[in-house]
Amino acid sequence: MKKIISLILIVALITGCASAPYTGRSQVILVSEGQEAALGDDAYRHVLRDSVVTRAPDAERIVRKVGERIAAAANKPEYKWEFTIINDPETVNAFAVPGGKVAVYTGIFGPARDEAGLAVVLGHEVAHALARHPAERMSQGLLLQLGGVGLGIALGRNPAVANQVLQVYGIGAGVGVALPFGRAQETEADRIGLILMAKAGYDPRVALELWERMEKKEGGKGAPPEFLSTHPGYETRISQLRSFLPEALIYYQAGAGRVETLPTAESLDTPAAKSERELLKRVEAINRFVAEQNGERPVLEALAYELRINPQVIAQERQKLQVGYGQYAALRGLANLGRESINRIVDDYQRGRSWSDITSANGSRVSELMVWLGDVIRTTHNMARQLRNLPQNPNQRWRP
Repeated sequence: MKKIISLILIVALITGCASAPYTGRSQVILVSEGQEAALGDDAYRHVLRDSVVTRAPDAERIVRKVGERIAAAANKPEYKWEFTIINDPETVNAFAVPGGKVAVYTGIFGPARDEAGLAVVLGHEVAHALARHPAERMSQGLLLQLGGVGLGIALGRNPAVANQVLQVYGIGAGVGVALPFGRAQETEADRIGLILMAKAGYDPRVALELWERMEKKEGGKGAPPEFLSTHPGYETRISQLRSFLPEALIYYQAGAGRVETLPTAESLDTPAAKSERELLKRVEAINRFVAEQNGERPVLEALAYELRINPQVIAQERQKLQVGYGQYAALRGLANLGRESINRIVDDYQRGRSWSDITSANGSRVSELMVWLGDVIRTTHNMARQLRNLPQNPNQRWRP
């Protein structure tokens, strides 16, 4: 068996050799570009389903303009480029996945300031995808798994691999919470990103100004914005960027037209968006309770009590839908509150409709759903306390 595993590893290492664009750094990548794009698209859709997307015309126009220029510089015609703005003033971040899917959080509009600053951000994120850093990270994990499963199984599109993709991108429990890339990859993305923005017609020297603003934002709050996760320290990074500038400037030709200023995150925010973010916080609170407290049973029992449904039915239905307990509670809550069937509500959710739209179509309001989730959270905590007092009979049902 050890000989077979060794042979698989040797073959994988030989067939998986690749080189990063522009830098020429050697890589071991066992995931095909098609597999990587499909998994990246799944991760992207997963995030958008549980985010507040804004369709503000001016913001969309500028983000799309910058994104399309960076995309042209990346020269990946097989990618199906898509640019989405997520309304979250507190999240200073953006991400791009293979296949051309890009998301920008409104929290980064302040530090970016204008389209040139945004080009620094998007150039960096697209560089991660172009250099196949996510596939490189996944491949490292797959090599570790080869002792237990075959490569074909490990690469299958299953929930475990999907979760790994989310962790690689750092977009699982919240964008930027996980640390998706190492410092070598972050530095490489800086270097390639400068080249991409220069080819797109944006002055790469703007990057120094952006990181100065990011450093001030970091110093003001005592913790780095998500976009700085795993990056080298500020002084080191500025020094590296300066060393990369001569190479990037070779590609630079000033673009036509004036550089537009980005709208502020505050101007894009709305009461409806704020309410929907509060709703999503309650959804995430339930998921976090399950993950941190090993709290699956208390949540099951709480939902069973609120819905008057057998816990086993709830567990089976949630697993079939492949959603977190928080999302399931919200979906079931809507069916309980309104006029639509659970199947119709789930279909709307999976098609990417916002929670505001789904609740409205169901004859409900976001505020009503928040109250429902609040009841589920309180009942869950009560259930957890009572279960802790029943160690002698773990199968006993809780009765509120």
